[in-house]
Amino acid sequence: METPADWSKQWEREPLDAEAPFAEERTLRWREQESLIRGRFGSFERLRAIELGSGRGLNAFLFARRGSAVTLVDTSAAALGQAGTIFTAHGLDLESVQADVFALPEELLGTFDVSMSYGLCEHFVGERRQAVVAAHLTALRPGGVALIGVPNRFAPVYRLWLKTLMVTGSWPLGTEVPFSAGELRRLAVRAGGEPLDPRYGSFAGSVVNHGVNQLLFKLGRKRGLPVPQIRIPGLDRMAYELLLPVVKPT
Repeated sequence: METPADWSKQWEREPLDAEAPFAEERTLRWREQESLIRGRFGSFERLRAIELGSGRGLNAFLFARRGSAVTLVDTSAAALGQAGTIFTAHGLDLESVQADVFALPEELLGTFDVSMSYGLCEHFVGERRQAVVAAHLTALRPGGVALIGVPNRFAPVYRLWLKTLMVTGSWPLGTEVPFSAGELRRLAVRAGGEPLDPRYGSFAGSVVNHGVNQLLFKLGRKRGLPVPQIRIPGLDRMAYELLLPVVKPT
């Protein structure tokens, strides 16, 4: 059974920071995306990109900043309004669509070069887990690529942090079931996609963000340590961030 979260309430509670996309820009996850997009398309210019379950659209912002036309889809009007504030603050255009990812408007189907989500798919179970992955491919034109970002099931520090919050009743985001790369690949194949190699974030960053900083916050610190973005071969497969690129066949 899925436990829904009140996402509008969550977005209204979190401080709005117009500089937040630039923190994402420094992550290994973004560097992997940028390398992949430039390798497949040559540049970001004139690409059409859609972010599903976008929230404030931080990754779509980075696409727009590099010349892509971006569309945000979310059920929360509050999140889309905050996204508009961030984009406007930096002189960037966007299209916002308030819609359910399981019922995308017909005009969004089969038209995008890139579809993406970060922190969306893990909030569903059962058949909806398959359906949310399939929605990424439904939005793409043939030859387009989906970037599916999810929590990594084999990230021990994140799993311990999540379990602690759930046991203590302080987890605010409803159902959250992380993925293995294998599960995500299987769902993508069933949806008709061609998965590429999975990408991972920084294990060191996960230790600091979900371990050290959470302890500091519990001790009353208002600010945590800077989250390192360094590679540790082998260990990075246990990082929090798992990103699977999936191509829609031509």
